[in-house]
Amino acid sequence: MVETLPDATVHRMRHYRKDRLLQMMQELDIPTLLIYDPVSIRYATDSRNVQVYALNHECRYLFMAADGTTELFDWVAGHDAYHGHLDTIDAVHVARPVGFMSDGADNFDTSLREWADQIDSLIRRTSPDDLRVGIDRLSHFQAVELERRGIRVVDGHPAIYRARAVKGPEELEAQRLSAKACHDGFERMFAATKPGVTESDIWAHLHAANIEWEGEWINARYLLSGEKTNPWAQETGLRVIQQGDIIGCDSDLIGPYGYAHDISRTWMVDGTPDDRQRRLYAACFEHVHRNMELLKPGLSFLELMEKGFCYSAELAEQNFTTIFHGLGLENEWPIIMSPDKLHIPGAYGGGYDGELEVGMTLCIESYAGETGGPDGVKLEEMVLITEAGAVPLGLTPYEEDWL
Repeated sequence: MVETLPDATVHRMRHYRKDRLLQMMQELDIPTLLIYDPVSIRYATDSRNVQVYALNHECRYLFMAADGTTELFDWVAGHDAYHGHLDTIDAVHVARPVGFMSDGADNFDTSLREWADQIDSLIRRTSPDDLRVGIDRLSHFQAVELERRGIRVVDGHPAIYRARAVKGPEELEAQRLSAKACHDGFERMFAATKPGVTESDIWAHLHAANIEWEGEWINARYLLSGEKTNPWAQETGLRVIQQGDIIGCDSDLIGPYGYAHDISRTWMVDGTPDDRQRRLYAACFEHVHRNMELLKPGLSFLELMEKGFCYSAELAEQNFTTIFHGLGLENEWPIIMSPDKLHIPGAYGGGYDGELEVGMTLCIESYAGETGGPDGVKLEEMVLITEAGAVPLGLTPYEEDWL
């Protein structure tokens, strides 16, 4: 029997998140928000209707004002069936999607005007003296139409992501449940690992465990074997597992209550690692744990980029551009780059500053594999920032006998 959170815990979690977002809006002087990202809608209200569909189609959006007004626009009319239990939402309306898929060429202009009238009315009702709206993602056409009406469009991400970065106690309970779901999935994958099965056969067990624990989805296809572990970030497929293969998995799991659990582990099929593989594993393990030791509240992101532990030149080239990334309902702010990758064009913009706070949860990314090597090792740990430093949240052990 899988575990669930008590209703009272879920209720407190919902209100902690909504209150924190409102607090950030007030601190950053953002009078209203228009949110399209379904994960951020989930954060603000706990409404999870058709989240994955809404990642690709602008069918749902949420309006929030700093005075607490929260109105959801959903793609279905029977809103009570979906949202009647959510006291985080003041009103639910039928959404007005704007785009070629929903409107074709014939109805686009009409839908755009009707949508803009709707948002304009909300802003003027809740914030008549400050006609600004923070957005997370919005088409150019919609932004221009709002500006035409005297509404100034600004970036809403600072309020949203800074709110999401610091977890409340009930969120941490949900994250621990997600860790249990992920660990169950890894245990099933270990048991299913044998010569003759495919990568997909093994990876399916992680999905099954996640769904049974009332989890939601997995972000990336990263269960890899043999030569496909070098370089990292190839995709799970129908490669047949061979005896002595290294297998690596990056969970990227969105688990119970929508909370992510993102760890990576590497293991072997019916065999023992050779000296080279042991060296890779030891280097990867050291990279994770030396960087974990740096984490403490009050440390700036730039300090972490300066002090971050790096691989030797042999392994540095194929490692990630980031050492740390935030994690909550999804991958989140901040992204903290590796010191030896700051020169790379793009790659998250060369790094930025901020400060670690108690209650942040971060992942430490690491990959060890020589360029052109026969295989490689992927390890990643998820940690909670406490007053005493970083506390690991992953439940799945490492291959201690490889070290």
